[in-house]
Amino acid sequence: MKKLICLLTTFLSLFFMMKPVEATGLKWEISKSKTATQLDSNYQSQVALSLPSKSENLVSDVVFVLDKSTSAQIENQALEMLEQLKAQIEKTDAKVKVGIVIFNKTAHVSSWFNLTSQMSQIKEAIQQEITSGTNSHAGLLAGKELLDNDKEVEAQRKYMVFVSDGITYMYNQEPTVTAWSFENDGGVLNWAGPDNFKSKYSDSIPEWNTYFKNVKNQLESQGNKYDYIYGQTPTVSTPVLESNQYLNSVDKALYYTNDTYQNMKEEGYHCYVMKANGQSHYPWATSFMEYLSNNEEVSFDAIQNDIYYLLDKGSYVEDYIGQGKDQFGNEYNFDFVNEVNQFYMMVGQKKYTPEMIEDDTCYHYGFNKQNDGYDYELYYYSGVEEHFIWKMNVPVTQFDPVQLIYTVILTNPQEQAGEYGYYDEDGHLNKDNLKTNIRATLHPVDSNGNALEIEDFLNPTVSYSVQNTKIQENPKQETKIQTAKKSVKTGDEQMIYPYIVLSLLTISIVSVLKRRLVLLFRRFPVIEVTMTGFCMRTRGQTLTRGQTFLLAAAGPGMNGLLAAIWAMRMEQCATIRGSAFLAANLLTGAFNLLPVPPLDGAQMLRCLLQSSPK
Repeated sequence: MKKLICLLTTFLSLFFMMKPVEATGLKWEISKSKTATQLDSNYQSQVALSLPSKSENLVSDVVFVLDKSTSAQIENQALEMLEQLKAQIEKTDAKVKVGIVIFNKTAHVSSWFNLTSQMSQIKEAIQQEITSGTNSHAGLLAGKELLDNDKEVEAQRKYMVFVSDGITYMYNQEPTVTAWSFENDGGVLNWAGPDNFKSKYSDSIPEWNTYFKNVKNQLESQGNKYDYIYGQTPTVSTPVLESNQYLNSVDKALYYTNDTYQNMKEEGYHCYVMKANGQSHYPWATSFMEYLSNNEEVSFDAIQNDIYYLLDKGSYVEDYIGQGKDQFGNEYNFDFVNEVNQFYMMVGQKKYTPEMIEDDTCYHYGFNKQNDGYDYELYYYSGVEEHFIWKMNVPVTQFDPVQLIYTVILTNPQEQAGEYGYYDEDGHLNKDNLKTNIRATLHPVDSNGNALEIEDFLNPTVSYSVQNTKIQENPKQETKIQTAKKSVKTGDEQMIYPYIVLSLLTISIVSVLKRRLVLLFRRFPVIEVTMTGFCMRTRGQTLTRGQTFLLAAAGPGMNGLLAAIWAMRMEQCATIRGSAFLAANLLTGAFNLLPVPPLDGAQMLRCLLQSSPK
């Protein structure tokens, strides 16, 4: 009941603390990993939960795709964000690369800059001034190419910030427009510009999803028949009387811009949209930018948090310890080794050991104590559904990996010879036997405090082998012993009690015998070694029948006691020496019980048959 109350209390506290909010926009998978070492000779494995992934390279790419019309205010905000990010990562071994794309009718691309050492070059690239034309498609193509070509950085560590007023009317890397005809003052023109949109659609704002579906369908029939390079003279134009049935430059520019942006999101890149100017004379352009941003206002502070932080405080992991059946159908069970010297945390290069927190209902530990509590906590629940909850009370960064490292032990290894399980360090092979955990689930909170959808870690698996007991002789006739592996539990459960019992028993017997023999003989009797064993001369001392019987029974009795103790020991660890010791005591005790003088059996029988008390 106490454990149940603790479990309910923990879940309720987490529920009220997080205040879940539905996440909007594209969901990015959070970098994480779970690894396990192979089982050692004690059937123990060390497991590591890592946020972000243990194997991930701590390098991030940030690309700014900026419209030529980007205001100085926005440029300064971007630079301020980069300065703050630079100060954060300087304390770590992480690296941030920054790429700059400024677009007018074409894209002007900078090389990659190192944020920590090339801030001045980044500033110069962002503040460069260019004019003439707007080709947002070319800008996004260049930004995507920068990110695509950096194969050393994971997609989830790539960020693209798109800043534009949305007034675009060119497309392709080489500025391309459409020879779309329209009437003007009795004449026919095919001039390409942002006014083409109003000429075709008047002041109406389309429903963008429907709009792009229609454009896609029209592209299949129209193709690039009326395309020409901006500044050149077209060879063919759309029919003037049917112009509204054809796509114009703005239609294509918007379609290709949206398509490229969505492709970047599908690649797993973190994409952000910001309007270059607060007001626009082209309402369709403003509406288009709002469509790309999913009507979300994005600040550079929020972007900085996304780049720097992986998770916000309030995130937690549930880890259910492994049990099930192996590939042969045998039951297996892992236990969490609940000893403070068997688990710890790493934050970057800093190691934090657990501190016990007073709690009458469950095992409760804290890591890195502060004035207002612990940065991290662990709640451990034993029992049928053995599991723990690892809770983050501080944000987790992208650049200081957070790891919980703990030990599990296989409690019921098989004794029959064979190979059991399959070793898969990080679970990427999706094996279904000898899993160190049933499941491990991340309950994430993003950098803006929003609860996200839960995510599962992969399940690592382990293996072990059991060999038959064999006795082999080498050329020198020396006996080599190969025994089957046995289960070894935690240190406090190892079967060492036979040695303790034997030692205490020996001390007690010696002490008693010393007192009894001194009282009986006034001195120690003479002990002689004969062909039949150890003999004691009483030096004429008169013994009662009962004393004689007990003295004779002491030898076989001690043999029987030692045999019983060693039989218990053999249940834990079978060895040739142990077997020989057990057999020797049984045979010796049985031999001495034979009713043949001068053996102890004859002495005991004579005592039983005597009528005289002495």
